[in-house]
Amino acid sequence: MAAEGFRLGIDFGTSHTVAVLRGSDGRVRPLLFDASPLLPSAVFAGRELLTGADAERAGLVAPAGLEPNPKRRIDDGTVWLGGREVPVVDLVAAVLRRVVEEARRVAGGPLSEVVLTHPAGWQRTRLGLLADAAERAGLGAVGFVPEPVAAAAYFAQVLGEEIPPGQCLVVYDFGAGTFDVSVVRPRGQDHEVVASAGLPELGGLDLDALVVAHARTLTGDAADPWARLDRPQTLAEQHAHHLLWRGARAAKEQLSRHSTADVHVPLAESAVHLTREEFETAARPPLERTTSLTRRVLAEAGLPPEEIGGVFLVGGSSRIPLVATLLHRAVRTPPTALDHPELVVAEGCLYATATRPMLAAAAVPPAEATVAPDGDAATAAQPVSVSPAPRPYSLETPDLPARHPATALRRIPRPAWLTTAAILVLVVAFWIVNPSDDGGVTGAKLLATLDGDGAVRSVEFNSDGTEVLTGGDTRMPERWNLERRTVIDTFPLQYSLPVSEVAYSRDGTTMAFVGGPLHYWSVAMQLRTGGDDRHEQTVGVTAVAFSPIDDLIATGDNHGDVLFWDTARNLMDGDRMQVYEDGDVTDVAFSPDGQFLATAGSDGGIHLWDVLNRETVGAALLGHEGVVLGMAFSPDGKTLVSGGADGTVRLWEVGDREPIGDPLTGHDGQVFEVAFNPDGQTVASAGADGTARLWDVVEQEQIGNALTGHRSEVYDVAFSLDGGRLATASEDTTTRIWELEH
Repeated sequence: MAAEGFRLGIDFGTSHTVAVLRGSDGRVRPLLFDASPLLPSAVFAGRELLTGADAERAGLVAPAGLEPNPKRRIDDGTVWLGGREVPVVDLVAAVLRRVVEEARRVAGGPLSEVVLTHPAGWQRTRLGLLADAAERAGLGAVGFVPEPVAAAAYFAQVLGEEIPPGQCLVVYDFGAGTFDVSVVRPRGQDHEVVASAGLPELGGLDLDALVVAHARTLTGDAADPWARLDRPQTLAEQHAHHLLWRGARAAKEQLSRHSTADVHVPLAESAVHLTREEFETAARPPLERTTSLTRRVLAEAGLPPEEIGGVFLVGGSSRIPLVATLLHRAVRTPPTALDHPELVVAEGCLYATATRPMLAAAAVPPAEATVAPDGDAATAAQPVSVSPAPRPYSLETPDLPARHPATALRRIPRPAWLTTAAILVLVVAFWIVNPSDDGGVTGAKLLATLDGDGAVRSVEFNSDGTEVLTGGDTRMPERWNLERRTVIDTFPLQYSLPVSEVAYSRDGTTMAFVGGPLHYWSVAMQLRTGGDDRHEQTVGVTAVAFSPIDDLIATGDNHGDVLFWDTARNLMDGDRMQVYEDGDVTDVAFSPDGQFLATAGSDGGIHLWDVLNRETVGAALLGHEGVVLGMAFSPDGKTLVSGGADGTVRLWEVGDREPIGDPLTGHDGQVFEVAFNPDGQTVASAGADGTARLWDVVEQEQIGNALTGHRSEVYDVAFSLDGGRLATASEDTTTRIWELEH
């Protein structure tokens, strides 16, 4: 067979990497490393970078040089190994180089194509590192396939399972280091990811730890041996530690096939007996977390049980029998399980259409960039060149119920190259799926009043509208259950200033608060996930916004600066961006496509910035007499609304930088905040006169009477993501919930 007929698929995993060759005759063969298709992803930094079993053996002698799971360090930049800093990209490249060397040896020459898989949620930074590592490994230009798409291709092409029209495949991927669940549906001859979420801290390694914990419980009198196993100091203790964890993994795997297993505890010189029932009792809580997340993803995707065309178990840890049992109960569809689920993604990517997505733009000089009437960046220059930072490239299609970007669980965003025509198709589809009852909002009636202990300065609905998040003078943000009208959680941030703004991430899984420093918290785990005082922007933060497409937060401060934070890596992204030399940034807002950031502040103008290049785009929007205090983009990104200290509400055409009509007046005093309803036709404003007001965007006039009842200034307004409710936050310590009338 000609060498150029071989295609190589690589699944770079947390604990193991798998690679599969497919010849022009269709024959598929997994590559073997030390007689196993599972290459340990471990890398050892010595005189050279060792990989696989070589790295693990070297790590027994010098553990400080071993990185067992480079994929878990993907966001760290560099790691300290063997007394020196090693770039993470070099660790990944070393693993890929080992794979390609073996592939070329088996193929007898060069390869015709190389395809790399990646988690569905990986975006520009991580995909860029993977592409860079592939180049350093000598792979040249490679194709990319999301892991759930590769699994769906295997399900269809290798297993011959057909997904009926109008139905989706649920890919449950439980590997050694992480868990991911995705909803995938056919799209022509290929597949696309509709929704995806994961638990990056949960994997098969954590189940191994349960086996070790069980062994510890049964040998608790061996305190000294366990102390040496936990903190090995000698070479013998290192070997014993390695044997313990290898034995725990083997016992876990044996319990997938048999009802009992024994675990040898080195140094204690004892063996413990473990039954499948004992293991499943310990493993049930973490496994139920995976099924709970699966149900939530299906709910967010709007996928009822009758539209599930199959459930596919992928990843080595998915072979645990309890996984299939719990998942079957959760989704009411029997899962498809294989004997070797570790090989699915690597082989499946060879049947999928590999993509070289649009990458981070290079070379359009900032002076040439403009904003086209549809809100996208436009220029007369050549098409954007490709660099190693891929943009997301799967479409969010309108066949499932349309939602605001913040409601989807890591919903895959639209790509940068989506045309104006395609945007219009999506907008039209939204109105087909979500028709207005009678043409628009006509007023609002009070549903509930939430009584707090201090002035409320910011409010935000959660994704399903059952809760609101508030912040204010108590200095501790609070989550409220709207049905019970009670506080669910309080966040003890020890702020010395009032919480000036709260926000939810696009997928509803993370909350951000500012009131001096920036903090962001996990909704599910109720834990601070970053944004602590290690960051450079620790005081004077006045505004915060989540990007709808990237793992980015933008913050503005009273020094006139805007900073970007990568929440996946818990690091500042890029350099500090100076908006004003002397003045405050009062508000920040991302455009719906995440390509632009609007900033407002002391100069009375609104500035647009290219998020990728961190350069201003076009002229400022000028017209307010005094400070601009709040602003928001319309759902289609073509219009921006602003409110200011001059007491007016203004509408702006983003494309040509012109005001739309005359200022909207009615407030007696400053307008602190504005919000766009997801219907795109209605705007709300919050005023110092103690009222909130609704405005018709098309007619450019106030809708009905002002919303009254607050006894003091109204600081914030927020619409629920279904557009049916409005929340108002006030100095009078209350938050009011209003139902919109049509």
